[in-house]
Amino acid sequence: MAMAPTSPTPLPDEGSDGGVTVPGNPINLRLPGIISIVAGIIALMVSGVLDHLVMGLLICVGLALGLLNMWLVKGAVLRVTAQVHPSKQQMAMSSASRLLVITAFALMIGFLLRPDGIGVFVGLAISQVVLILTTTVPALKGLRQQS
Repeated sequence: MAMAPTSPTPLPDEGSDGGVTVPGNPINLRLPGIISIVAGIIALMVSGVLDHLVMGLLICVGLALGLLNMWLVKGAVLRVTAQVHPSKQQMAMSSASRLLVITAFALMIGFLLRPDGIGVFVGLAISQVVLILTTTVPALKGLRQQS
């Protein structure tokens, strides 16, 4: 006999009324910044050895774009959640416009500086992995401590 799936109950934060609230300590960009700098240095060293220094520089540009995106996301989340009634539509428009500009810029660089232009996309991909790791690992540790 199959049981109906239950919806997860929201975890209350300190001082909340039982619902989900935005944490008081937003994403810290120090660790992603440090990891991105180290990844950029490694990319420059490897690309220099392989005689593709432009690709290494463009990987650094992609990492910088990824950090810029993280910083803009942090600002957008703080702006939207500071409102009495946060708007999903406002958050979606902010995300869409930010990603459109970053994608257009990356495509332009990738096309104009091919074949080394692919480095911009490599840098953006690395920055996304860094963002995911630096946000989910602490969240998982926090969940583990709660149980």
